[in-house]
This record gives sequence, C-alpha cells and structure tokens, in this order.
Amino acid sequence: MVYNFKSIIKGFDIKGKFVSAAPYGSGHINDSFLIITDEELPNKYLLQRINTDVFQKPDRLCYNNFVVIREMQDFYKNKPGRIPLKLFPLKRTKWYHFFTDADGNIWRLLNFIENSEAFEIIENTEIAYEAAKAFGEFQTMLKSFNPQIIYRTIYFFHNINKRIKDLKRAVKQDKYDRRKFAEKEINFVINKQHLSDEVSNLMSTKKIRERVTHNDTKLNNVLFDKDSSKALCVIDLDTVMPGSILYDFGDMVRTFTSPVSEDETDLKKVKVRLEIFKALAKGYLSELKDFLTKTEKENLILGAKLMTYIIGIRFLTDYLNGDKYFKIHHPNQNLDRCRNQFKLLSSIEEQEAEMQDILKKYI
Repeated sequence: MVYNFKSIIKGFDIKGKFVSAAPYGSGHINDSFLIITDEELPNKYLLQRINTDVFQKPDRLCYNNFVVIREMQDFYKNKPGRIPLKLFPLKRTKWYHFFTDADGNIWRLLNFIENSEAFEIIENTEIAYEAAKAFGEFQTMLKSFNPQIIYRTIYFFHNINKRIKDLKRAVKQDKYDRRKFAEKEINFVINKQHLSDEVSNLMSTKKIRERVTHNDTKLNNVLFDKDSSKALCVIDLDTVMPGSILYDFGDMVRTFTSPVSEDETDLKKVKVRLEIFKALAKGYLSELKDFLTKTEKENLILGAKLMTYIIGIRFLTDYLNGDKYFKIHHPNQNLDRCRNQFKLLSSIEEQEAEMQDILKKYI
C-alpha cells in the first residue's frame, strides 16, 4: 500500500515539512512509520495508521489516548529518567483528533523517543526488573482512573469464554480445511477449560476488581535507553481500558520468562526461567504490593496461566480462520505460535509451586 505521507504530515500541527518515511517496529496490529522532517531537532516522529478492523471506533481510541497520555505526562514529571509519550494535534483544529486521509485511512502522530530500543527477548534479570517496574509504575498511575470513564477499545479482549466460543465456531466451520492439522491443540484447549471456570468465577462474583489496566504488557511495549538499559517509557496504549491486574501480570510472565519468542518452533527451548520470573515479580510488586487486594495477590499465577492459554487459543483460532488477525510470514505460523504458547503454559504449571514461593517474598 502506498500512502501520501507528505499530505498526511501536513495535517498535523508540527513545524517541519515531510522529508522521508520508513516502516518501523514489529507490531502485529497497526502500521508504524518513522517520519523525518526538515525542522531542527527533534525532527523525527512516529506515525501510525490505525487498524480499523481491530479498533472499529477510532474516536473512542483517540479519547483514551489523549486522556492516558495527558496523565502520563503529569505522572512522569516526578519520575526521573522517564520520557512520556506526546500526541500531536491536528493543524486545522488544534485538537487531538486523529487525521483521516483521502483514502479513509486514520492516522496519529506521536513523538519519537531517541536513543531508545525495545526487546523481544529478555537476556538478563536487570531488563526484567526494569520493564516490570515500569509497568508497575504505569498501573500506579492508572489507579485513580474510574473504569466507567475509559472506553473499551476492543470488546471481550481478554474474555476467555468468548475466545473459547470463537475457537469452537472456527473448528465447526473449518473454512480452510485446517482442523485436521490442529486436533492435538484443539484437545489441549478442551482439557484446560477449568482455567476458564476459575477466572469466570472470580470475575462474575467480583472477587477480582475491575480496574483500568494496560492489557498488553508485552516486553516490547517498554522502551529502554540504549546506553543505560534503563526503562524510559511504557508504550502501545491502545488497549488501556477496563481489565484486571491478573491480565497484566499474566502477560508479563508470558512474554518475559521464555528464553525464546512466540515464533520459536523448537518447543524444547520454550520454558519459564525462574530467575527472570523472580526479577519480574520484584520489579512489578515493588510498585504495587500495597495496592493489590488479597485475592489479586493469591491469583497472580492464575493470571499467568490464563493469559498464555488465551493467546494460544487466539493464535489457533486465527490459524483455523485463515490468518485474518495476526500478521504471518509463512502459512503455519499461527499454528506454530499456538503450540509455542501451549508448551509455555505447561511449563508454568510444572513450576507453579516454585513460582508461588517466589511471589511470597514480595507480597
């Protein structure tokens, strides 16, 4: 797809004129581009095309972005070393709406954080601690947010019952004749449905509080300083909406603790690294241990199992549905990702006792 970047950039209230654009980042959903302009420093921006197949009400996403980024800018003033995101307004209105181009594509413009990097895999405990602490700070920032004033940008995002229903529908329809290649994974889901029952009971009886949470606490959603390896900023705020601490903690465990990415096909390499889990727990809970409820603390590992289970189901469903949601680079990639996540879930279950012992030291 060819975009008229010059015209798009002219729609935002910045001083410089467009010079160049290049694809940037590794996100599955939105398309991101590094923009360079002819102004004095800073002359780099991050331009993102909103995926309206996923975010079907971009006006609500825009509102959430504005509210959360405004809060982040205030909150980070008291956090030395942190750099907040900045959302640029439209030139015509001076307001923080997204820009719609001539083809109907919807865009936003953010500051580009120089000398920063994101990691796909954690190589040491220091990075695990830093990233988890940054997410803990971010949750502290959100603790005063009323879930009623933040829109749900993706309905049923972490709703396990919906994910299982979606999978069953995909299995029944089998539009792409792929079910025969995934019978083992389908049976794995069926055998683990007790996880759905446990979480559904906690949420339906309100034993777990609904809070405004990040909802996508992957490792690569924290930017680090290239020189010091200190965390700079939590990014990818599109899923900030009502949710649960269990989801955020669980997704950190899912993406931090394995020594390989979710695309790894050698399942012998997929496992929980307890030393990384320990650093994660220490960093996150250093910010939140006095904030979490007793029930939340007791069910953090359930959150880890749940999120790994959910993501595996989503990969499996997308595979059966013809790979419509997650970007792929080869035909079986979503099935491979599913197998990867289910192996990681098994590793969490095998080491659950040790993980609980680690948590007790920090809560």
